[in-house]
Amino acid sequence: MKLRLNIRKKILFSFMAFAFLLLLVVVNFFYFQTVNNIKERALSRSVRTASQFKIQMDKNIDDSFVELKGIVYFGLKGTLVSNPDFNRKLHENIVNLFSIFPAKYSKLILIKFNSAQISVFTPLRLFNGKITVEEKSERISFLSPSLIRKISVSNKKRQIIRDASKSGKELILVSPVRRTNDIKLIAFLHTEKIAGKALRNLSLPDNESVFLYDKDNRIVFSSEKVMINRLIGEVPFGQKKEFVSAFKKYPEIDMNIAALTNTSSETGKLLEVIKQVIYFSAAIFVLIFGLIYIISGRISKSLNKITEAAGEIAAGEFSHKIDVEREDELGTLVNSFNKMAENLEIMFNKLNESNKELERKIKELTDTKIELSEKQRLALIGETVSKISHEIQNKMSGISIWVQNLEMQAESGSPLRLYVNEIKTALASFMNLLVNFKKFYRRPQLLLAETDIEELVNNILKKYSQQIEEKEIKVEKLFPENSPAINIDKGMIEETIENILLNAIFFTPQKGKIKFSLIFKNGKIEINICNTGKAITVEPPNKIFQPFFTTKSSGSGLGLAICKNAVEAHGGKILVHNKENEGVCFTIIFPETSAVKKATPQPRNS
Repeated sequence: MKLRLNIRKKILFSFMAFAFLLLLVVVNFFYFQTVNNIKERALSRSVRTASQFKIQMDKNIDDSFVELKGIVYFGLKGTLVSNPDFNRKLHENIVNLFSIFPAKYSKLILIKFNSAQISVFTPLRLFNGKITVEEKSERISFLSPSLIRKISVSNKKRQIIRDASKSGKELILVSPVRRTNDIKLIAFLHTEKIAGKALRNLSLPDNESVFLYDKDNRIVFSSEKVMINRLIGEVPFGQKKEFVSAFKKYPEIDMNIAALTNTSSETGKLLEVIKQVIYFSAAIFVLIFGLIYIISGRISKSLNKITEAAGEIAAGEFSHKIDVEREDELGTLVNSFNKMAENLEIMFNKLNESNKELERKIKELTDTKIELSEKQRLALIGETVSKISHEIQNKMSGISIWVQNLEMQAESGSPLRLYVNEIKTALASFMNLLVNFKKFYRRPQLLLAETDIEELVNNILKKYSQQIEEKEIKVEKLFPENSPAINIDKGMIEETIENILLNAIFFTPQKGKIKFSLIFKNGKIEINICNTGKAITVEPPNKIFQPFFTTKSSGSGLGLAICKNAVEAHGGKILVHNKENEGVCFTIIFPETSAVKKATPQPRNS
C-alpha cells in the first residue's frame, strides 16, 4: 500500500510541477512579450505625435505669416507709406484680421527704423461683441532693446521670436513691409491659440498627452490644462511603468515638445486575457489530473503486487507468482518477473548444493594450510634452534673446562686473564644468541600490567643517555596531557622499544634527531619512534622484520623479528616507513581496548 501511494504521489507531483512550470513560463513569456509590444507601439505613437504636433505648429505659424503678408498686399501694394490712404487701408486690413481671428493676436506693431515712433494696433471687443482696433503711436523704446536688435539685424523674409519676457506664452512674428526692410510688421500671437489649433488637428486619443515647454522646463501649453505653468519634471515621464514618452526639440521657437502615452488600459486588457487563459488552463489541468490519478492508481496497484512478490522471493519463497493479467508493457514485465522467479528457484537450489560443497572444501583447505604452515614454521625454527643449541653446547662443553683450568692457573695481573675474559664474553654472546632463538621460536606469554608509556620511554632514554649524548642527538617527545596508562607486558614492550631505539641511535647521524610520540587515532593507540638519517632501501620496508635479516655488519637479525612477535602477541602490529624528507619512522599500534582510561589527546612538547 505504501509503494502504491508513493508512486501515485510522485506521478501526480511530477505532473503538477510540470504543468505549473509550463503555465508559468508561457504566461510570463506571453505577458512580457505583449507588454514590450505595447510599449514599442506606444513609443512609436509618442514619437509620431510629437512630430505631428510640431508639423501642425509650423503649419499654423506659416498661416499666420500668410495672414500678415495679406494685410500688407491686400489693397496696399504699390501704395506709398507716406500716403494717408496707406494708414487707412492698413487699419482696415488689421481690423478685418482681428475680426476673423479675435483671440489669436494680442497686438500688431508697425515699425519704421528711420523714425523714433512706432504704431501699435491692439484689438478691443465692444459690448455688442464687435471688434475694433485701437491705434497708438509709441516711441520705439516701447519695445525691448533685445527685440529691436533681433529685428534690425535680420534680413529674413520672415522671422519668428519667442517672447522671453512672457515665458513663451506669446510668439513674435516679424514680416517686412518693403524689400528694403526699413519697415516691418510685428505680430504678437498667443502661443496657446497656435498650439491649441495644432492639438485639435491631431485629434489625440484619451491616453495620449502633448506638452510644449520652454528652455526653463516650464510648461507653456499642454493637452492637460492642469499642467500648464508647472515644471516638466512634474509629469510622470518614466516614473510609472504604464507611461511611455518621447521628446522632440523645437529650435525655431526655442522650445521642446514632449508626447506621453498611457498604456494602463492596454495592460489592463492584457491582464484580463491572462486571467481567462489561467482559468481555461486550470479547467484543463483538473481534467488531466483526474485521468492521471485513475491511471496511476492502476499502475500503482500492479507495482504493489510486484513488490509483494519480490519480497516473498527475497525471503526465499520462489514459488510465489504475480497474479496480474495485462496486455501492455507492465503485463510483459509481470510475465518476465514470473519466469525470473522460476529460474531463480532452480538456480538457488543448485547454488545451495554448490555452496555446501565449497564450504566443506574451503574448511578442509584452510585447516590443511594452517596445519602445514605451523608444521613448516615449527620445523624450520626447531631445526635452526637445534643446530645452534647443539653447536653452542659442544663449544661450551669443551671451552668451559679449559676456561676453568686457565682461570685457576692464571696469576693475578697475567695477560692470560685478558684472554680468559674474552672467552667468557664470547660464551655470553653465544648464550644471548640462544636466548633470542628461543624467544623467536616460542610464542610470548604476556604478563599484562598498567604501564605509563611516557614514564617507560623516559626510563629507556636514561638508560641509553650516554650513547645519545656521544652522538649529540636531540630527543623530542610529543605526548598528550593526562595520557592513559596502557595494559601491556611492560618488560616485553620495554625490550621492543629499546631494540628500536638502539637501531635509531645506530643509524641517526651526528647531531641528528629522534622523536617519540603517542597518538590516539581512529580508535587505535599509536607509538611512533622516528629518527633522521638514511632511509631504508629494502622494498618493501617491512621486510626488515623477517628473521635473520639485518643491514648491520654484525648482529643476528632476530631483534626486529622478536619485536614483531611481541607486538602481535598484544593484538597489535608494528610498521615502518621512510619519511618524506629524510629518516625512518617505526609505528607500534595497539587496539584502543588496551587503554586503561580515556583521555582527550592534547599534544605537548618536551
